[in-house]
Amino acid sequence: MDEPVDREDVKSLLDQLKETSKIVKDVDKQPFSLPKEQLEQFILDNTGRLITDSMDTIDNIKDFIVSAPEPEDVHSLAELYKASTGAIEALNKILIQQQKTAAQITVKTMDIQAKQSLAERKGDSTTFTREEIMKSLIESGNVTMLDEIETADQDPDDSSEA
Repeated sequence: MDEPVDREDVKSLLDQLKETSKIVKDVDKQPFSLPKEQLEQFILDNTGRLITDSMDTIDNIKDFIVSAPEPEDVHSLAELYKASTGAIEALNKILIQQQKTAAQITVKTMDIQAKQSLAERKGDSTTFTREEIMKSLIESGNVTMLDEIETADQDPDDSSEA
């Protein structure tokens, strides 16, 4: 370390560091855009990746904390567990909502089919009013006069028995 430091080397080193920081600052972030059709898959993919990464990190940090526990590290692990649990709950809610939607569609389909079946049965059966039934009976039956029925009921054999 007793060697004299060449100013050109130091200057060159500083210039390189400045350029590196410029390169890092110049990284352009692309604006985020996501079509609605891909939103669900994006959420599922990234939530799954987040859960997997956080579970791996939990395993790594847990080994470190067990060997030398520090309050800050334990708190960090607890927060990581909390974040992972939240992500799992979000996926679970999505799953439950999908199952609920599928069940509602199935029930609604069954309801529509039942109503159609009832409508078909109702269309098959014919309903009549009293007047229509009486008219049909009168037109199709043999009409006999009341006098003829009374005389037929009074047979000479019947009057002798009484």
